[in-house]
Amino acid sequence: MPEKEIAILGAKLESGPIPYSTEDLALSIALNFFKDAQNISSLGNAQMMARMTMLEWLQENKVAPILAKSFEDTLYKLYK
Repeated sequence: MPEKEIAILGAKLESGPIPYSTEDLALSIALNFFKDAQNISSLGNAQMMARMTMLEWLQENKVAPILAKSFEDTLYKLYK
């Protein structure tokens, strides 16, 4: 994904009313790209790595459990 698009989305999310940890913000940004229909065919392998990273962060209490569940549920439905 283009770095500029990531930065724009990150700034938009961070300026909103929801406080994000670094990891929560990373998952939220990634989810936007993984959900984009134009990216699904090219992000098949990347989504698996993202899901494994999310699980590590969840075990280390670095991400909100509800965000982790949403991330997993969404990627499972899109990439199964």
